[in-house]
Amino acid sequence: MRRHLLVFDDGAGEPLNLQDFVDSLDPGAQMYAMDGHACFVTSALAASEITDRFATLAGSRLFFVADITASPAAGRMLGAFWDFMKSPTLQRAAE
Repeated sequence: MRRHLLVFDDGAGEPLNLQDFVDSLDPGAQMYAMDGHACFVTSALAASEITDRFATLAGSRLFFVADITASPAAGRMLGAFWDFMKSPTLQRAAE
């Protein structure tokens, strides 16, 4: 599994259903949403494929997806965030 950062703006129109977006990805894909505009996504898909799938949902919104699988992470966050970031699926991908 890869770890991606997804950031998007408000755009115009209805709020996004991020759960439907995650469900449209590969089996086992998960999301940790920060404030409604920044999310971490774990998926076996490449950033380009996640971009293509999010584009169909995004409408006029600006957004970007970055593969941050190999990026070190540190900071002050809630325990649930670190549980998500250090999930066993990510550790297996590094092995």
